[in-house]
Amino acid sequence: MDSDNMQELLASTITSDLKVPHVIARLLVKRGCTSVAEAYYMLFGEKNGVQDPFLMLDMKEAVQWVLAVRDRKEKIFIFGDYDLDGLSSVALLCRGLKEIGISTEWRLPNRFSSGYGLSLVAIDEMIEAGAKNIITVDTGITAINEIEYAKSKGLQVMVVDHHQPSGDGLPSCDVLLDPHREEDSYLNEELCGVGLSYKLICALFSKLGLTEAEKFLDLVALGTLADLVPMTEENKTLTRSGLKKMCNSHWYGVQELCRDVLSSHSFIGGQDVLFRIAPILNAPGRMGYADAALHLLLCDDPIKAPSLLSALKEWNVLRKKKEAEISEAAINWVRSRYGEELPPVLIIDGNDWHLGVIGIVAAKVAQEFSRPTAILSVQSDGKAHASARSVLGFNWHKALFEFRQLFDRWGGHANAAGFSIPVSEIEPFREQLIEYAAAQNFSPEESDRKSSFDILVALSELDEDVMDWILKMEPYGGDFPYPVFKAEKVKVHKLRELRGNHLQMEINQNGSRRFSSIAFGMGTLKNKIEQNNYDVTIIFEPTWNVYNRKRSIQLAIKAMEFDS
Repeated sequence: MDSDNMQELLASTITSDLKVPHVIARLLVKRGCTSVAEAYYMLFGEKNGVQDPFLMLDMKEAVQWVLAVRDRKEKIFIFGDYDLDGLSSVALLCRGLKEIGISTEWRLPNRFSSGYGLSLVAIDEMIEAGAKNIITVDTGITAINEIEYAKSKGLQVMVVDHHQPSGDGLPSCDVLLDPHREEDSYLNEELCGVGLSYKLICALFSKLGLTEAEKFLDLVALGTLADLVPMTEENKTLTRSGLKKMCNSHWYGVQELCRDVLSSHSFIGGQDVLFRIAPILNAPGRMGYADAALHLLLCDDPIKAPSLLSALKEWNVLRKKKEAEISEAAINWVRSRYGEELPPVLIIDGNDWHLGVIGIVAAKVAQEFSRPTAILSVQSDGKAHASARSVLGFNWHKALFEFRQLFDRWGGHANAAGFSIPVSEIEPFREQLIEYAAAQNFSPEESDRKSSFDILVALSELDEDVMDWILKMEPYGGDFPYPVFKAEKVKVHKLRELRGNHLQMEINQNGSRRFSSIAFGMGTLKNKIEQNNYDVTIIFEPTWNVYNRKRSIQLAIKAMEFDS
């Protein structure tokens, strides 16, 4: 029996045994499911993948360090990153430490004045404010010089970070929690910053006989989804539990976010976090003032929460405007320089591009051209600051490590990274990186083919029952993305172009029901659809559209194909 027939047999067995729609069973098999038992876990999440926090290297020492601070009746300053993983990490630690009687203060970097991570300026400011003990979270593993400076000033320092070490050694902190250390045997290397923070609080609560650490899981879900870490067994279990708690959060800021998002439905899903909540919380940090988002997550006054959220939305409007401007410029840069013959990796530079949005722009350009992309903002001091995003098959962390001698600072993950580089080194780096990608046998075309869609479907297979089962597989994120389907030879109806270069239409296939559909950023395809007699092949995400508290299936079109 060939592979296709074996997969179909397994899908049929899953359909029969678990009473799920066949399209859902086929999706599970396509995602690597090899048995009915695995299918059951992917659907219902009953398997317990949460590990004992004390299995992590130096967790015992971390607990002792924190409790020693409490015994001395001293305060802990918590320094975190300005993205949502960092924000949720700081919020969780502040709230968790407060519950065991430890006073805290927090600090966040300003991406414009101090850049990413711990800085000497930030250390001096915390010392001036009376700091004796610092926990860096979601940052610190590469801050070797900065932490050495902090120690020379008499500070006690703990680093809680999920990023990979730079390769140039480890910081001289008192305690280090990072599952990426070679000697750490903890089974989940892919915990994000807030996941590590949660494990630390769990260990502290366990040591003290407390049992309510699960109340923090909504914060864990926010950071884990936003940071796009792989959905390992433990990450998925924690995130799924956190999403279920989000609607009844203990924290007024999260409650307000949920009320805003839940105006028309009753469950927060991974897509809600990624595309509705995370952009709002990340917006102030992107525009230069991350503190505003953290104030909401730490809000203990239900009266103040709505106004705090309103301020974040204003920041988000500014972010969207700046992002659109730079995205257009970056895409035009690529088309002007390369035409149709694109290199395997894109290094795009522009003068004074807003540092807060170049990461989002990098993601958009990477998706647009199916290439790993770095967006560089060239500054007047002769330096360029970059944010990079990847596609399937390319590891930015490994690539940057090969060229680390070129950078003033660098760090990140396989899928997302950042670096600073002298302007004079941009062109040599661009050329060397292209050669590196070729030597690694990286093929953008193969990456695009693999990541384009999950399964081929008939539109007649899509109904409300299928959508409910898609919801049951939450959370999506990291290496377990939201389902993407392909439907061939569909008919387009009521086609119209919307402001912002978007297309709205209705679509059916072979007499099926018509589905409302939206194609963001595809306005230029309107003429081609008309010339093709309104017949196209679509790659899409099936989503719920909610209007006036009524929901209907909407197809979010990712790509269109036309008969040659």
